[in-house]
Amino acid sequence: MQDQKTANRQYKLPHIQNTGAEEVTRLRDTITAIDADINTLGMVQAGKADKTTTANLQAQIDDLTTLIYAGLI
Repeated sequence: MQDQKTANRQYKLPHIQNTGAEEVTRLRDTITAIDADINTLGMVQAGKADKTTTANLQAQIDDLTTLIYAGLI
């Protein structure tokens, strides 16, 4: 069986010399690995968005607090 993989993430690649049964297993493994990587990436991006939103809200609260203490609101 040929065991070629992608350069970066080492996903299993199909090869013409492998049997169909071997390739089904290899492709399932690859799809599962890609799914896990995409899920992880989505969680990381969601975390960054949450931090950005929290920082923006805190800045707005700080601005409002300053205006309230200054008697402008």
